[in-house]
Amino acid sequence: MLSELENVVLGVVNVNQPCSAYRVRMVFARSPSRHWSGSAGSIYPLVRRLESGGLLQSVTRRGDGRATRLYRLTRRGRSRLLSWLRPPLPDGGDLMTMDPLRVRVRFMEALRSEERLAVLEDAEAKLREKLVSIDHEARNDKRAGDTFRYLSGRGAIRSIRAQLDWLREVRKVLGLEK
Repeated sequence: MLSELENVVLGVVNVNQPCSAYRVRMVFARSPSRHWSGSAGSIYPLVRRLESGGLLQSVTRRGDGRATRLYRLTRRGRSRLLSWLRPPLPDGGDLMTMDPLRVRVRFMEALRSEERLAVLEDAEAKLREKLVSIDHEARNDKRAGDTFRYLSGRGAIRSIRAQLDWLREVRKVLGLEK
């Protein structure tokens, strides 16, 4: 059974194939979610493991001075990717993302009222900034005809809007409305 990260790497290779491990790393580095901003230290060995496990195959591109390895999914790798994409999906708890903001709110009783307000204001400002950035990228993806990347961005936008709505509720319940 592959980890979520391993399955995502198979998906990234599938969308970009043939591609280098560096390209995979850059896709993760550009992700709006820190959860997926995998480091070179984790992506390169993971790609090698997927290749040695028969899920990826590579050819060496010569002439660029580095002998870059370009990866493609094998039949087995494509089968694993499709299996991961199709139902049954994990249960709802595994589909729910870890939310450091939600966790902080759970323990905010340790803060004074003005500190709680500062946390909420900081979170709102950062979420609004990220919302603008992702919205811009999603519009570009739509113009470029990248439907699935666009839809993924729209999901992120809706998640951020839901967080902002929830933060308004938190403010109201705590008596910290603007």
